[in-house]
Amino acid sequence: MNKKKMSKKAQEFKFIYLVIWAMMLAIVLLEIKVFTTSFARNSMDIRDAEARVFANRILYSPEGIAYTDVDLGRNLLGAVDFGKIDENVLNSAARLEDNQIMAAKVVLKNLAGRVLKEDFYNEAWYGRWEPLIGERGSGAASRIIERRYVLIYENDRFREPGVLEIQMLVPNA
Repeated sequence: MNKKKMSKKAQEFKFIYLVIWAMMLAIVLLEIKVFTTSFARNSMDIRDAEARVFANRILYSPEGIAYTDVDLGRNLLGAVDFGKIDENVLNSAARLEDNQIMAAKVVLKNLAGRVLKEDFYNEAWYGRWEPLIGERGSGAASRIIERRYVLIYENDRFREPGVLEIQMLVPNA
């Protein structure tokens, strides 16, 4: 077989072509790596969803802090019963028996920002997680705050509009 030798120009062109092809391959592989790791990290971080579910349980469950209309016998969405902000009510509404992972502080304020009432869910663990807020890595905690405008009722009478703030402490994974 008679093999033809490539000229110098052809060899240089082939070499440049291989270098460009290798760089493109490296870029594509790097992009695949970045996308898969970012997707895995985002898909495994459920702290926000966990906190939102917890807040909704406290607000909307029948045993929760929502105001129950006497005439209708139904919970009014966006209305809070001042007397129900209590540790026992929070524990029964959350339905997380012996949960030592999540802790929360429920603060009811008027629109001027004055604190009217506050109570804790899992107060012992709230005190343990609070110093670890903002630290990095496992063993630390994150604070997730849900604020909602509510109508405050007390003794079956409208009291005033206010803000319900639920500060949840969730450990980092």
